[in-house]
Amino acid sequence: MLGWMEEYAKHSVLNFAQALHGLRYFLSHPDIDVVAKRGTPRHVMLSAARRSGRVLNDLVFAILPPRLHHSRQELREMRATSFKRWFQYGYCAWRFTDTGAARQDVSNVDRRWDPRCDDS
Repeated sequence: MLGWMEEYAKHSVLNFAQALHGLRYFLSHPDIDVVAKRGTPRHVMLSAARRSGRVLNDLVFAILPPRLHHSRQELREMRATSFKRWFQYGYCAWRFTDTGAARQDVSNVDRRWDPRCDDS
């Protein structure tokens, strides 16, 4: 039972942190940069539309039990990582590599980025 609670709590922390990241950069999204010039009303409107869907998605997944959409192996791996790090993975994903290691140089990284952004 404690294992399930830890998985649920860490999963919720990650998803709530992703929602907070989306709210922090609600009016600007890197995927929209190729569609509209940053700072323009069109960029703001399109960014808000993109972010609103993702924030809602993050909040839904923060509430759903992780066992509904993650494998046992994924959840076992999740338990090995601290709550603080899961929050950081969600709130400031741009600070980490795909493997979860801290990036050595973040000077040229767009802080609006999250793993769901287009790579182009």
